Amino acid sequence: MENLVSLNGVWTLDYLSEEPYLSKEEPQSDATVAVRCPVPGYWEDMTEQFRDTPLYEKLHWNPLYTPLSYPQTGYVSDMFLRNPVGCFVYGKSFALTTLPREETVLYVGGAQNTVSAWLNGVYLGRHEGYSAPFSFPVPEGILKVGENRITLAVSNNRLCGYAGRPVSGLTSRAANECTGGIYGDVALCTYPNGLKDLWVTTGKDSLSFTVHVSGARNCKKTVRILDGENCIHETVIPEGETECTLDASRYTPWSPDTPKLYTAEVSTDDGSRSVRFGIRRLTVSGTRLLLNGEPYFFRGVCEHCYQPKTVHPTRDPRYYRAVIERLKSLGFNSIRFHTWVPPYEYMDAADELGMLMEIESPNNTSFAEWREIVRFCRTHAAVCLYSTGNELQIDTDYEVHLKQCADLVHAETDSLFSPMSAMRGIEYHFTDEDEQADEPFCHNPRRLAAVSEYCDVYNSYSNKLTSYASASGTHGELDRRNAIYRKPLLSHEICIHGTYVDLALEERYRGLRIGETALMSSVRQHLEEKGLLQRADLYYRNSAAWQRLLRKHCFETVRRCESFAGYDFLGDIDTHWHTFGYCVGMMNEFYELKAGETAENVLRYNGETVLLADLPANVNMTSGETVEIPILVSHYGETIPNALLQIRVKGGGAVLYHKEIPTGEIPRGTLRALYRVTFGLPQYETPMQLKLCVSLSAGETECENCWDLYVFPKTTPFDGDACDTDVTVLHDCDADALRTLLCSGKKVVLFGTGPFPSVDVSWQISVAGRTNGHLATVIADHPLTKDLPHDGYCGRQFERMMNRGKAAILDTVDRPHRPIIDIASSYKNAHREGLLFEYRIDRGKLLVCTLNTEEDDPAARWLKAKILSYATSEDFSPKETLSIEEFYALCNTSPVTSDGNCNEAMNKNDITM
Repeated sequence: MENLVSLNGVWTLDYLSEEPYLSKEEPQSDATVAVRCPVPGYWEDMTEQFRDTPLYEKLHWNPLYTPLSYPQTGYVSDMFLRNPVGCFVYGKSFALTTLPREETVLYVGGAQNTVSAWLNGVYLGRHEGYSAPFSFPVPEGILKVGENRITLAVSNNRLCGYAGRPVSGLTSRAANECTGGIYGDVALCTYPNGLKDLWVTTGKDSLSFTVHVSGARNCKKTVRILDGENCIHETVIPEGETECTLDASRYTPWSPDTPKLYTAEVSTDDGSRSVRFGIRRLTVSGTRLLLNGEPYFFRGVCEHCYQPKTVHPTRDPRYYRAVIERLKSLGFNSIRFHTWVPPYEYMDAADELGMLMEIESPNNTSFAEWREIVRFCRTHAAVCLYSTGNELQIDTDYEVHLKQCADLVHAETDSLFSPMSAMRGIEYHFTDEDEQADEPFCHNPRRLAAVSEYCDVYNSYSNKLTSYASASGTHGELDRRNAIYRKPLLSHEICIHGTYVDLALEERYRGLRIGETALMSSVRQHLEEKGLLQRADLYYRNSAAWQRLLRKHCFETVRRCESFAGYDFLGDIDTHWHTFGYCVGMMNEFYELKAGETAENVLRYNGETVLLADLPANVNMTSGETVEIPILVSHYGETIPNALLQIRVKGGGAVLYHKEIPTGEIPRGTLRALYRVTFGLPQYETPMQLKLCVSLSAGETECENCWDLYVFPKTTPFDGDACDTDVTVLHDCDADALRTLLCSGKKVVLFGTGPFPSVDVSWQISVAGRTNGHLATVIADHPLTKDLPHDGYCGRQFERMMNRGKAAILDTVDRPHRPIIDIASSYKNAHREGLLFEYRIDRGKLLVCTLNTEEDDPAARWLKAKILSYATSEDFSPKETLSIEEFYALCNTSPVTSDGNCNEAMNKNDITM
């Protein structure tokens, strides 16, 4: 396709109607109102330009736009911006000195969401869809020498797609709801000899590649393969044929590690076109994925199209190159595009730098737009997998649509097909029509068998054991459940761990469109009202530490499974369009690692080669125990002939265990046991934190990993009757009984929440964006915690104590919030809470522990004994004092309200749900 006339630049623009334009009659623009506008350009970026014109008064605005403020107790709305909505009329004139002899089209590189076109008053057609470029054929006799005029009616009203259902993707939802305009190039183009399209596919065995041509069937076509500027092969596609297959044995394959690109140039007597390509093929072998015939493991991120500076996708290739380089430095090798199609600049950067891409259409995309997406993306080596959407319900009718989409991918590309990212109606969330089987978990066997006939890969929800409940997921349980699929599985959106907001980023939004929202300022005001603003930075840093621990556990769990071929991680960055503040990232939205995280640590569990440890279910152990821990390796690099495995266990400044073992050969694509570490724990008088460190070295392969273990001294089971007579130990108590004890001068230890309102806690950090759950813990310097190994927050030594534990609500905003162990609720619904705290009340002293202190946990046994010892000592001297009135007020604090279970995989903001 050759540009005859570029139509980029200045157009006239008039606002026509709040509704989409459906007529075939050419709309008329009001010359007294029309303004000059740039193409390409989004309307929302022009509103300041419109403000002082009559056009501004005609505009209608995004009806979903509502400024949000906190607290929010249920589902939080997405970040909706004040974008214009409706239909605009574009006009532009251009001149021709001669008329084209070839087939001519009006090319539009992208527009949201529908476009109707007229050329010299003649209706060219209407296009619906915003994910890919498209064109309108120009009938013969319409163009003329001299001045020609184009009129476009562009509407950003919601689309109806598959089965008339609403289309929703991340460039048309949330902050992009009512995004509108022409975002791609516009041109009048010709097809010399009808040469319409050109793409290259790689054979299944990667030993050949095929050059495909669309159009130009009735002429001879010369094919030249270029390496840089050098022609390394030349052949001919004869008249009547549209493809040729060439031997690939002398070519360097493309992969994320070696992104070698060539150029295929096809020419006719009247013109030529070219395409870059890489020789690569992703194939399936049982439950494994192979790239160019070698085992491959997808270490992917979930791309949510959040760009704080531009809101909508930028067309600056430097931005995408920087993103890909950052992701590769952290060990990632693939990107899943959550319900949006990347611009060609993004795909070009992935081709050049080496990054696999999974293209996912918006939910409910029509088949017509699906075909446009596939044909747009198939010219990129990076694109190797297609999916029809995210978390849609797959019913019987949708199965037909899925097969049609799969057939197109298999017929016109060399990529694989996945039906849906998280398959409702197959692996969870069933309707009355769905057949269900209970083992190995509740699923729909009939539908799974049906889609397996034409699907290659599954993006599996994994029954939330790698996301919403990742802290409790085990490789054994996941492998047992995953046995039903019998095809490669990519674990869908692993982690989804939230963090506290980093208010230090507020200044970075100044002057940006998102900065006009209350994204940061509303949090600041809410926390100040709760008396928690001064702890916000500490909560953020400790939240990042909690997230860091859980993320490592989740990645290693997936890597330990035999049944996974990869994952897409949610998420690499914070993406605040979702539920107005979605702090899900290991990095902030500016691609900077969060507090305490390092690239070195991420690569320990996200590299080509990852060392793994089958840790015991409880990392808290008792002095004198014998510990056995299997060490394994998950390896997807080149085969290692022989490596040296080094194991050390360190604690208290001493090395307790040291071993060096040759591993023998480690083939590519291996999950293999290397050694079983066995050692006895010394007798410690105080708790000790141990570090299990493992490294593997051979040639260019160097990797390491480490894990924390905790050893507690043998502790006599807690006996409340053995307490000092001045100490009363309770496991429950009402406010009046507790007041009586305290007013009589008693020292009271309460294990449980007693009269205080409370909420459940667990080791699972809150899911990102929600208003319930918890995001951070803080351990204060205190005599009770002096001997406890900790880094200022609750690490895995608290896992058992937090699970099935409670947090007391301590909303007393007129005094400092300084519990011994603090726990932070969501900043969207902030409350003062505590896990371990003390008060002086009247003549008595109160110490409360709301953690789960069951005796089967060595840490809980030790903490109980420590609490008792402290309560009977002179150190028990609470700094905070409550009057009896304040005590009763605290007991009568309103409970935390929440709109049901906000952690379920259902989002009320998604119009396609």
